[in-house]
Amino acid sequence: MTAKEEIKVTEAPEPGCSLPVPETVTLLGEDDFAEAMQGVNKQWRDSCVHNGKFTTKDGMEINYYTAIPKNRRANLVIIHGYCGFWAKYHEMAWYYYQAGYAVFFMEQRGHGYSGREIPETDLVHVRSYEDYVRDTREFFDRVVREKSGGKPCYLFAHSMGGAIGALFLGTYPECFQKAVLSSPMIQMKTGKYPRALVSLIAVHASLHHMQKQMSVGQDHFSPVPVFETSSTLSRPRYDYVFQHRLQDYHYQTYGASYGWAMAGMSVTGKILKRAANVKIPVLLFQAGNDPLVEPSGQMRFARKASDVRIVRYEKSKHEIFNATEDIRRDYYARIFRFLEE
Repeated sequence: MTAKEEIKVTEAPEPGCSLPVPETVTLLGEDDFAEAMQGVNKQWRDSCVHNGKFTTKDGMEINYYTAIPKNRRANLVIIHGYCGFWAKYHEMAWYYYQAGYAVFFMEQRGHGYSGREIPETDLVHVRSYEDYVRDTREFFDRVVREKSGGKPCYLFAHSMGGAIGALFLGTYPECFQKAVLSSPMIQMKTGKYPRALVSLIAVHASLHHMQKQMSVGQDHFSPVPVFETSSTLSRPRYDYVFQHRLQDYHYQTYGASYGWAMAGMSVTGKILKRAANVKIPVLLFQAGNDPLVEPSGQMRFARKASDVRIVRYEKSKHEIFNATEDIRRDYYARIFRFLEE
């Protein structure tokens, strides 16, 4: 696909079209979710998921999880989004495992049980997305490659993780054979603040050495649930993740530092500059009701990379894997079909 070709966007779910998922995968609905997560999913996590840590070259301790099935068909690395952590992906990782994929999940620096550059546990800070990419490369070399069993390696990356993943693919195009980018934050929205004003605020923060302070418009973690304004449409899934946040301060990341915001603004140019290096097939999902990321940035990436197909869920919020049941089923069916092609 050349940069001048029109990018086709598939609107989904398509009326009258029900895509199948692998027979070995049991997708959860709304009513059976809570019981299954405390039952069969927890049994799987207790018996099949292994936890490990490694220290990066710059001294940051990184926490990770692996789950490797017998007779795996391939390996799949999950890169989580902003304020993400392992428990948020319990359901998704289980599906991949059921389908025969070895799962590799790393909590990014500043998230979960990985190390932080600041003392505040509910504040997310990073100097540059290059740090995330370097951590992910070390994870790939030291954990994924060592345990890959000679099988292909695929990538799933969501939101902030999608930005990390896109930058990683452009920097290290030889590592993965396919990639799924879900609501990737190629270009983030700036909310009620115009982009020019945000840039001026960022310059002011940098000049006054405020990079590690909470950015304007951000808040500390609150124990009050906010499902209605969240990025999800599934109440039981929201409640499951929120309960983990309440029970463990490691999972209470919430507000962004000026440094993180500046890094998020500047990563767009880096991703687009390296996008032409991305030659592998990429499946990119867009959410129609997404206040966090600009679809125009995703389209620019798709035009520069070689082989990007886009699927859009007009009625979904940002977290498509936590949308309504019909959207989730179509979403996972398309992912599995893409990986199996």
